[in-house]
Amino acid sequence: MEERRTRILINGFGRIGRALFRLLSTSSSLEIAAINDPVPAAQLAYLLKYDSVMNRFFSEVTTEGEALIWSGRRIPVTHAETLTKAEIRGAEASIVVNSSGRNNSRSQLHALLDAGAGRVIVSKPLPAGVCDRTILMGVNNSELRREDRIISAGSCTAHCYTPLIKALTSRWRIQRGYMMTVHAYTSGQNLVDGGHEADPRRGRAAAHNIVPTTTESLVAFEQVMPEFAGRIVGMAQRVPVIDGSNIELVLELQEDATAEALNAFVREAAERRFGRIIEYCEDPVVSQDIVGNPHSCVFDSLLTHSQGRLVRLIAWYDNEWGYANRLAELLELCAVHAAAGL
Repeated sequence: MEERRTRILINGFGRIGRALFRLLSTSSSLEIAAINDPVPAAQLAYLLKYDSVMNRFFSEVTTEGEALIWSGRRIPVTHAETLTKAEIRGAEASIVVNSSGRNNSRSQLHALLDAGAGRVIVSKPLPAGVCDRTILMGVNNSELRREDRIISAGSCTAHCYTPLIKALTSRWRIQRGYMMTVHAYTSGQNLVDGGHEADPRRGRAAAHNIVPTTTESLVAFEQVMPEFAGRIVGMAQRVPVIDGSNIELVLELQEDATAEALNAFVREAAERRFGRIIEYCEDPVVSQDIVGNPHSCVFDSLLTHSQGRLVRLIAWYDNEWGYANRLAELLELCAVHAAAGL
Protein backbone atom coordinates (compact mmCIF):
# COMPACT_ATOMS: atom_id res chain seq x y z
CA MET A 1 0.00 0.00 0.00
CA GLU A 2 1.40 3.37 -1.03
CA GLU A 3 2.23 5.64 1.90
CA ARG A 4 0.14 8.80 2.00
CA ARG A 5 2.14 11.86 1.04
CA THR A 6 1.82 15.29 2.66
CA ARG A 7 -0.41 17.46 0.50
CA ILE A 8 0.75 20.98 -0.38
CA LEU A 9 -1.35 23.88 -1.63
CA ILE A 10 0.75 26.44 -3.50
CA ASN A 11 -0.77 29.91 -3.16
CA GLY A 12 0.94 32.04 -5.81
CA PHE A 13 2.37 30.32 -8.89
CA GLY A 14 5.07 32.83 -9.81
CA ARG A 15 8.82 32.31 -10.02
CA ILE A 16 9.15 30.52 -6.68
CA GLY A 17 5.85 28.66 -6.94
CA ARG A 18 6.77 27.16 -10.31
CA ALA A 19 10.32 26.30 -9.21
CA LEU A 20 8.83 24.58 -6.17
CA PHE A 21 6.46 22.60 -8.41
CA ARG A 22 9.45 21.27 -10.36
CA LEU A 23 11.16 20.18 -7.17
CA LEU A 24 8.07 18.60 -5.60
CA SER A 25 7.36 16.70 -8.82
CA THR A 26 10.19 14.31 -7.88
CA SER A 27 9.37 14.08 -4.15
CA SER A 28 8.34 10.76 -2.65
CA SER A 29 6.85 12.32 0.49
CA LEU A 30 5.18 15.52 -0.76
CA GLU A 31 2.52 16.08 -3.40
CA ILE A 32 0.94 19.18 -4.87
CA ALA A 33 -2.73 19.15 -3.90
CA ALA A 34 -3.83 22.39 -5.57
CA ILE A 35 -2.68 25.75 -6.89
CA ASN A 36 -4.27 29.11 -6.22
CA ASP A 37 -3.34 31.95 -8.56
CA PRO A 38 -5.17 34.73 -10.46
CA VAL A 39 -3.84 33.48 -13.81
CA PRO A 40 -5.96 30.95 -15.80
CA ALA A 41 -4.81 27.33 -15.70
CA ALA A 42 -3.91 27.26 -19.40
CA GLN A 43 -1.43 30.10 -18.93
CA LEU A 44 0.01 28.52 -15.79
CA ALA A 45 0.60 25.28 -17.70
CA TYR A 46 2.36 27.22 -20.44
CA LEU A 47 4.55 29.10 -17.91
CA LEU A 48 5.42 25.85 -16.16
CA LYS A 49 6.26 24.10 -19.43
CA TYR A 50 8.44 26.85 -20.91
CA ASP A 51 10.73 28.95 -18.74
CA SER A 52 13.23 31.63 -19.76
CA VAL A 53 15.57 30.70 -16.89
CA MET A 54 14.90 27.06 -15.98
CA ASN A 55 14.24 25.98 -19.59
CA ARG A 56 11.62 23.42 -20.56
CA PHE A 57 9.97 21.30 -17.87
CA PHE A 58 10.95 17.65 -18.24
CA SER A 59 7.38 16.37 -17.91
CA GLU A 60 4.26 16.90 -20.01
CA VAL A 61 1.67 19.32 -18.58
CA THR A 62 -1.78 19.87 -20.06
CA THR A 63 -5.04 21.32 -18.76
CA GLU A 64 -8.60 20.17 -18.27
CA GLY A 65 -10.80 23.11 -17.45
CA GLU A 66 -9.27 24.92 -14.48
CA ALA A 67 -6.88 22.13 -13.56
CA LEU A 68 -3.39 21.05 -14.52
CA ILE A 69 -3.00 17.49 -15.76
CA TRP A 70 0.44 16.21 -14.89
CA SER A 71 1.77 12.66 -14.53
CA GLY A 72 -1.75 11.26 -14.64
CA ARG A 73 -2.90 13.51 -11.83
CA ARG A 74 -5.43 16.32 -11.82
CA ILE A 75 -4.27 19.37 -9.87
CA PRO A 76 -7.10 21.88 -9.35
CA VAL A 77 -6.39 25.56 -10.00
CA THR A 78 -8.45 28.10 -8.08
CA HIS A 79 -8.46 31.87 -8.35
CA ALA A 80 -9.50 33.03 -4.88
CA GLU A 81 -8.26 36.45 -3.80
CA THR A 82 -8.16 35.05 -0.25
CA LEU A 83 -8.02 31.33 0.48
CA THR A 84 -10.95 29.91 2.45
CA LYS A 85 -12.07 26.55 3.80
CA ALA A 86 -13.45 25.71 0.36
CA GLU A 87 -10.00 25.77 -1.24
CA ILE A 88 -7.93 24.36 1.64
CA ARG A 89 -10.25 21.59 2.82
CA GLY A 90 -11.35 20.88 -0.73
CA ALA A 91 -7.72 20.15 -1.59
CA GLU A 92 -7.16 18.22 1.67
CA ALA A 93 -4.01 20.30 2.05
CA SER A 94 -1.89 19.88 5.16
CA ILE A 95 0.45 22.77 4.36
CA VAL A 96 -0.19 26.02 2.51
CA VAL A 97 2.82 27.68 0.90
CA ASN A 98 2.13 31.37 0.48
CA SER A 99 4.41 32.38 -2.37
CA SER A 100 2.06 35.08 -3.62
CA GLY A 101 3.88 37.96 -1.91
CA ARG A 102 0.49 39.14 -0.61
CA ASN A 103 -1.84 38.63 2.38
CA ASN A 104 1.02 38.24 4.84
CA SER A 105 -0.36 39.90 7.96
CA ARG A 106 -0.68 37.80 11.12
CA SER A 107 -4.47 37.78 10.88
CA GLN A 108 -4.48 36.82 7.20
CA LEU A 109 -2.05 33.97 7.73
CA HIS A 110 -3.83 32.74 10.85
CA ALA A 111 -7.06 32.66 8.86
CA LEU A 112 -5.46 29.96 6.70
CA LEU A 113 -4.92 27.86 9.82
CA ASP A 114 -8.54 28.45 10.84
CA ALA A 115 -9.58 27.34 7.35
CA GLY A 116 -7.92 23.96 7.83
CA ALA A 117 -4.20 24.26 7.08
CA GLY A 118 -1.93 22.48 9.54
CA ARG A 119 0.93 24.86 8.78
CA VAL A 120 1.54 27.92 6.64
CA ILE A 121 4.96 28.57 5.14
CA VAL A 122 5.66 32.00 3.67
CA SER A 123 8.35 32.49 1.04
CA LYS A 124 9.54 35.86 2.30
CA PRO A 125 10.90 37.39 5.51
CA LEU A 126 8.29 38.27 8.12
CA PRO A 127 8.60 40.25 11.37
CA ALA A 128 8.78 38.18 14.55
CA GLY A 129 5.30 39.23 15.60
CA VAL A 130 3.82 37.95 12.35
CA CYS A 131 5.42 34.51 12.06
CA ASP A 132 5.98 31.98 14.82
CA ARG A 133 9.51 31.27 13.64
CA THR A 134 11.88 31.94 10.76
CA ILE A 135 13.66 28.82 9.55
CA LEU A 136 16.76 28.94 7.37
CA MET A 137 17.60 25.37 6.40
CA GLY A 138 21.09 24.36 7.39
CA VAL A 139 21.25 27.08 10.03
CA ASN A 140 18.43 26.75 12.57
CA ASN A 141 16.13 24.01 11.26
CA SER A 142 16.71 22.05 14.49
CA GLU A 143 14.73 24.77 16.31
CA LEU A 144 11.42 23.90 14.59
CA ARG A 145 8.72 23.14 17.18
CA ARG A 146 5.19 21.75 17.05
CA GLU A 147 3.74 25.14 18.00
CA ASP A 148 5.43 26.87 15.04
CA ARG A 149 2.48 26.94 12.66
CA ILE A 150 3.21 30.13 10.71
CA ILE A 151 6.76 29.85 9.41
CA SER A 152 8.82 32.24 7.34
CA ALA A 153 11.34 30.61 5.00
CA GLY A 154 13.37 33.83 4.96
CA SER A 155 14.76 35.00 1.64
CA CYS A 156 17.21 33.84 -1.00
CA THR A 157 19.72 36.46 0.14
CA ALA A 158 19.44 35.56 3.83
CA HIS A 159 20.00 31.92 2.88
CA CYS A 160 23.25 32.93 1.17
CA TYR A 161 25.04 34.92 3.86
CA THR A 162 23.55 33.58 7.10
CA PRO A 163 25.17 30.11 6.90
CA LEU A 164 28.47 31.79 6.03
CA ILE A 165 28.29 34.00 9.13
CA LYS A 166 27.07 31.05 11.22
CA ALA A 167 30.11 29.04 10.16
CA LEU A 168 32.57 31.87 10.76
CA THR A 169 31.32 32.52 14.30
CA SER A 170 32.58 29.11 15.38
CA ARG A 171 36.13 30.31 14.69
CA TRP A 172 36.21 34.14 14.78
CA ARG A 173 34.39 36.76 16.81
CA ILE A 174 32.65 39.16 14.42
CA GLN A 175 32.46 42.71 15.71
CA ARG A 176 30.31 44.22 12.98
CA GLY A 177 29.78 44.02 9.26
CA TYR A 178 28.20 45.22 6.06
CA MET A 179 26.39 43.11 3.47
CA MET A 180 25.72 44.15 -0.11
CA THR A 181 23.71 41.96 -2.46
CA VAL A 182 24.10 42.46 -6.20
CA HIS A 183 20.73 40.99 -7.10
CA ALA A 184 19.00 40.03 -10.33
CA TYR A 185 15.91 42.07 -11.07
CA THR A 186 12.52 40.67 -10.06
CA SER A 187 8.85 41.12 -10.90
CA GLY A 188 8.60 43.72 -8.14
CA GLN A 189 10.36 46.17 -10.46
CA ASN A 190 9.14 47.88 -13.60
CA LEU A 191 10.03 46.84 -17.14
CA VAL A 192 9.93 50.50 -18.21
CA ASP A 193 10.04 53.69 -16.12
CA GLY A 194 6.93 54.20 -14.02
CA GLY A 195 5.61 54.72 -10.53
CA HIS A 196 6.35 52.36 -7.65
CA GLU A 197 4.43 52.39 -4.38
CA ALA A 198 7.37 51.48 -2.13
CA ASP A 199 10.54 52.78 -3.78
CA PRO A 200 10.82 55.26 -6.68
CA ARG A 201 14.13 53.73 -7.75
CA ARG A 202 12.44 50.36 -8.26
CA GLY A 203 10.07 52.14 -10.59
CA ARG A 204 12.87 52.67 -13.11
CA ALA A 205 13.45 50.28 -16.02
CA ALA A 206 14.82 47.09 -14.45
CA ALA A 207 16.69 45.79 -17.50
CA HIS A 208 18.36 49.14 -18.16
CA ASN A 209 19.56 50.34 -14.74
CA ILE A 210 21.54 49.50 -11.63
CA VAL A 211 18.97 50.14 -8.92
CA PRO A 212 20.11 50.79 -5.31
CA THR A 213 17.43 49.66 -2.87
CA THR A 214 16.77 47.95 0.44
CA THR A 215 16.98 44.27 1.34
CA GLU A 216 14.42 42.40 3.44
CA SER A 217 16.96 39.69 4.17
CA LEU A 218 18.12 41.40 7.38
CA VAL A 219 14.67 40.81 8.90
CA ALA A 220 15.19 37.06 8.57
CA PHE A 221 18.87 37.17 9.51
CA GLU A 222 18.28 39.03 12.78
CA GLN A 223 15.59 36.56 13.84
CA VAL A 224 17.85 33.59 13.23
CA MET A 225 20.99 35.24 14.66
CA PRO A 226 19.63 37.91 17.04
CA GLU A 227 23.06 38.49 18.59
CA PHE A 228 23.94 40.43 15.42
CA ALA A 229 20.92 42.75 15.45
CA GLY A 230 22.14 46.23 14.52
CA ARG A 231 25.72 45.02 14.09
CA ILE A 232 25.40 43.85 10.50
CA VAL A 233 23.63 46.16 8.07
CA GLY A 234 23.15 46.00 4.35
CA MET A 235 21.47 47.01 1.12
CA ALA A 236 20.84 45.74 -2.40
CA GLN A 237 21.82 46.74 -5.89
CA ARG A 238 19.34 45.36 -8.43
CA VAL A 239 21.13 44.79 -11.74
CA PRO A 240 20.06 43.95 -15.32
CA VAL A 241 20.33 40.15 -15.19
CA ILE A 242 17.31 37.85 -15.05
CA ASP A 243 18.75 35.40 -12.50
CA GLY A 244 21.96 34.80 -10.55
CA SER A 245 23.06 37.09 -7.72
CA ASN A 246 25.90 37.52 -5.24
CA ILE A 247 26.62 38.97 -1.83
CA GLU A 248 29.66 40.92 -0.69
CA LEU A 249 30.23 40.54 3.03
CA VAL A 250 32.66 42.94 4.72
CA LEU A 251 33.35 41.99 8.33
CA GLU A 252 35.42 43.43 11.14
CA LEU A 253 36.81 40.60 13.23
CA GLN A 254 38.19 40.74 16.75
CA GLU A 255 41.48 39.23 15.58
CA ASP A 256 43.44 39.09 12.35
CA ALA A 257 42.55 36.51 9.72
CA THR A 258 44.35 35.84 6.46
CA ALA A 259 42.53 35.12 3.21
CA GLU A 260 44.14 31.68 3.20
CA ALA A 261 42.85 30.90 6.69
CA LEU A 262 39.35 32.09 5.82
CA ASN A 263 39.25 30.03 2.65
CA ALA A 264 40.53 26.91 4.39
CA PHE A 265 37.91 27.30 7.10
CA VAL A 266 35.01 27.79 4.66
CA ARG A 267 36.18 24.82 2.58
CA GLU A 268 36.11 22.61 5.66
CA ALA A 269 32.70 23.95 6.72
CA ALA A 270 31.30 23.25 3.26
CA GLU A 271 32.64 19.70 3.30
CA ARG A 272 31.73 18.76 6.87
CA ARG A 273 28.63 20.64 7.98
CA PHE A 274 27.06 22.70 5.21
CA GLY A 275 27.38 20.27 2.30
CA ARG A 276 24.11 20.99 0.50
CA ILE A 277 24.09 24.64 1.64
CA ILE A 278 27.59 25.99 0.93
CA GLU A 279 29.61 25.10 -2.15
CA TYR A 280 33.30 25.99 -2.18
CA CYS A 281 34.29 27.34 -5.59
CA GLU A 282 37.81 27.78 -6.97
CA ASP A 283 36.85 28.79 -10.52
CA PRO A 284 36.51 32.36 -11.90
CA VAL A 285 32.72 32.15 -12.23
CA VAL A 286 30.22 34.81 -13.30
CA SER A 287 26.50 35.07 -12.58
CA GLN A 288 25.30 32.85 -15.44
CA ASP A 289 27.43 29.99 -14.10
CA ILE A 290 25.35 29.96 -10.92
CA VAL A 291 21.94 29.57 -12.59
CA GLY A 292 20.54 26.15 -11.72
CA ASN A 293 22.87 25.63 -8.74
CA PRO A 294 20.88 24.20 -5.79
CA HIS A 295 23.24 25.50 -3.08
CA SER A 296 22.29 28.58 -1.07
CA CYS A 297 25.85 29.91 -1.02
CA VAL A 298 28.52 29.36 -3.68
CA PHE A 299 31.60 30.72 -1.94
CA ASP A 300 34.01 32.43 -4.34
CA SER A 301 37.42 31.65 -2.85
CA LEU A 302 39.24 33.67 -5.52
CA LEU A 303 37.72 36.91 -4.24
CA THR A 304 38.45 36.57 -0.51
CA HIS A 305 40.44 39.56 0.74
CA SER A 306 41.94 40.44 4.11
CA GLN A 307 43.46 43.53 5.70
CA GLY A 308 44.15 42.22 9.16
CA ARG A 309 40.87 42.27 11.06
CA LEU A 310 38.90 43.65 8.09
CA VAL A 311 37.89 40.91 5.66
CA ARG A 312 35.81 40.66 2.50
CA LEU A 313 33.98 37.54 1.38
CA ILE A 314 31.92 37.05 -1.78
CA ALA A 315 29.38 34.31 -2.47
CA TRP A 316 26.99 33.61 -5.32
CA TYR A 317 23.45 32.21 -5.37
CA ASP A 318 20.67 31.36 -7.76
CA ASN A 319 18.05 33.58 -6.19
CA GLU A 320 15.24 31.38 -7.54
CA TRP A 321 16.41 27.75 -7.72
CA GLY A 322 18.66 27.78 -4.66
CA TYR A 323 15.91 29.29 -2.53
CA ALA A 324 13.25 26.92 -3.89
CA ASN A 325 15.46 23.98 -2.88
CA ARG A 326 15.56 25.21 0.71
CA LEU A 327 11.79 25.77 0.65
CA ALA A 328 11.27 22.18 -0.52
CA GLU A 329 13.57 20.93 2.24
CA LEU A 330 11.58 22.90 4.82
CA LEU A 331 8.39 21.25 3.56
CA GLU A 332 10.07 17.85 3.87
CA LEU A 333 11.07 18.70 7.44
CA CYS A 334 7.52 19.74 8.33
CA ALA A 335 6.21 16.49 6.83
CA VAL A 336 8.66 14.45 8.93
CA HIS A 337 7.64 16.34 12.07
CA ALA A 338 3.95 15.79 11.32
CA ALA A 339 4.45 12.06 10.74
CA ALA A 340 6.33 11.78 14.03
CA GLY A 341 3.75 13.83 15.91
CA LEU A 342 6.29 16.55 16.68
